[in-house]
Amino acid sequence: MIASILRVSTLLIGVALLLTGHGLQLALVPLSAQIQGWSSIQVGYLSSLYFVGFVLGCFTIPRLVSRIGHVRAFATLVALLTAAILGLALGNIFLFWLVLRVVTGVSIAGLYLVIESWLNEQVSSEVRGGVLATYTVIVLAGLAAGQLLLNAAPPGGDRLIIISAMLIVLAAIPVCVTRSAQPRQIPTASFSPLLVLKTSRASCTGSFVSGMVSGSIYGLGPMYGLQRGLEVMDISFMMALAITGGALAQLPLGRYSDRIDRRLVILFCMASGSLVAALALITPSNWIPGIMMLFGASVMPIYALSLALASDNVETGSFIEVGTGLLMTNGFGSIVGPLLASQFMYRLGPEYFFVCHMFVLVCGAIAVFFMIRSKPAATKSASEFALATTAAAQGAIQMDPRAEDIELNPSESAFESTSKRTSKSTF
Repeated sequence: MIASILRVSTLLIGVALLLTGHGLQLALVPLSAQIQGWSSIQVGYLSSLYFVGFVLGCFTIPRLVSRIGHVRAFATLVALLTAAILGLALGNIFLFWLVLRVVTGVSIAGLYLVIESWLNEQVSSEVRGGVLATYTVIVLAGLAAGQLLLNAAPPGGDRLIIISAMLIVLAAIPVCVTRSAQPRQIPTASFSPLLVLKTSRASCTGSFVSGMVSGSIYGLGPMYGLQRGLEVMDISFMMALAITGGALAQLPLGRYSDRIDRRLVILFCMASGSLVAALALITPSNWIPGIMMLFGASVMPIYALSLALASDNVETGSFIEVGTGLLMTNGFGSIVGPLLASQFMYRLGPEYFFVCHMFVLVCGAIAVFFMIRSKPAATKSASEFALATTAAAQGAIQMDPRAEDIELNPSESAFESTSKRTSKSTF
């Protein structure tokens, strides 16, 4: 496995730089908007438009990659993303920022798919699980490190914007000079909403709820911390801890879901998330970073669990459409969530950041509970739970027919076997 990691090391270095810069701008945009005096509703629109761009990118970028290849597509998207981030420094014009957020979402979705498709083809099935696990750690570490970079300069100026842009530009160097062969073309995204619902209502519900809550954490979390009176350093730690909590909880919960009805684990995550949200309403401000870590641990694994649940219910031939459908469902939730939460915060106060999430999670838990009561658990397939890094990763992973011929080796671990199966393609 070490040899395989070294073979794709230039790609992984590019990922580390890219995600660190991306993590910084994710936290910086809502914080800067709040400092400029924009309302919670306006910040909610900025977050939602980012995810609108992300969903658009999932459908449009594969055609670009097919036309010009992975290296040129990566360089093009890095240039586009860098221009969008630097554009934030040109002026505090709300409509202009909305356009920039759409461009940012399209760009980052494309960059994810280029790297993930490249990694998927460059490593053999025997070590794919370990390489993807390494990639997962790098992605989450980069996002968390980006949050901590908020302390590098005051958020009201242009320095953090420049730092974010520099990191993203530097990410193009190791990727563009790599000797790794470029993968084949990426299939175009397509999905059937009715097929997703028919396959697993609980998966669809979990994916949508996960998008609503996780999208709000990334899009509104820094603004919530500022409104609660936290310093920038505390906000950066709060966001980093939220990502860390989600990362640490994914694998234990996923492995546990391999042994019982996954819907019960999804129900547990929603119920525990609602309890943590309720706890946040009565805790002092200096406890908020720790509360956010518990909240991230509760809600961020829901999407990966929903994806694994769908794989238990779907036939192999339909898995591409269902995986893509779950990604779109998660994306639509990420669009709706920040809009809803920002309305609550604007009209009723910052504490309604958690009130809104508590309401969403309780409704989701009730829905999943009745689904469990009305339908027995599906028989699990041979391939079990796999880590989820980004929405792009897990949605794209379902779309590649190149892995259709991968066979399960009985000696493999559950994680490795799923990584084979879920690493089917890329957006």
